Amino acid sequence: MSTPRSSAPSVTVVIPVKNAIALLDLQLTALAQQNYAGSFDVVVSDNGGSSELREHIATHDLRCALNIGYVDSSSHSGAAHARNLGAEVATGTFLAFCDADDMVHPGWITALVALAQNHDVVGTAVETLSINSARALSWTPTTRPDRQGKSAFLPFAIGASLGCWAEVYRHLGGMDNAFTTSQDVEFSWRAQLSGFSFGFSNEELVAYRLRDEYRPLVRQAYNLGYGFAKLQGIYRAQGCPPVSVKRVIYWWFLLLLGNPLVPSFITKISRGQWLRAVAAHSGEIRGGIQYRIFGW
Repeated sequence: MSTPRSSAPSVTVVIPVKNAIALLDLQLTALAQQNYAGSFDVVVSDNGGSSELREHIATHDLRCALNIGYVDSSSHSGAAHARNLGAEVATGTFLAFCDADDMVHPGWITALVALAQNHDVVGTAVETLSINSARALSWTPTTRPDRQGKSAFLPFAIGASLGCWAEVYRHLGGMDNAFTTSQDVEFSWRAQLSGFSFGFSNEELVAYRLRDEYRPLVRQAYNLGYGFAKLQGIYRAQGCPPVSVKRVIYWWFLLLLGNPLVPSFITKISRGQWLRAVAAHSGEIRGGIQYRIFGW
């Protein structure tokens, strides 16, 4: 874009929230510890339309220190819609997106802004060791920092740690709420295909929260598998490669061998990890058939 960009722009942090007040307070406390030299404020976008959350923000101990704003985004369900309404009321020239149930590291905003000096859309790696239980960690192995933000098509930033110049975000029309998951990936891909530059840092700057109960774990994994398959199918026309049927067969063969009836000391995977993988690949199969992503 042609507008001159400051090395210390005003930043608005947008947090989509749905029924996560207790965890949101941990995130707000983490934001209060940012080392960013410029000014920033926070917009809490309430996708649940909770009067309790509205009152909580209005009387929050950090409301003045963080200049916390509130917007009701419950008119449509979805994190993309919540982020978009948050971006609409944002006053900062740079937008930083994080999630309500995570915890950003002190240098998070500083790193996003520094990376954005040469890019339009940016993201960073995340870590899971600092805020998750041993059970959650055994269920969802963390991707190495140097492998995060990569796909067989284009790189991407996750919504838990995504930065974008406000003018770019609005030019692109924000995130697409037609995607119940992977809106952040779709936005990253669309931005690059529209000619905007993308940058990613392998520095782990957000503590990312994992699921530690079976039902939420399986539901999330299934939705992610289905959502990413939908994304791949829609972007086939733009060059996204098909998913190999041979790869699908190989993974289901491994899952069959690693089922919970086989002792874990042999399979080397936990029951939760197996369930998560089955759910994700089941979602992939459903989405893959519906959106025709498979090829030989």
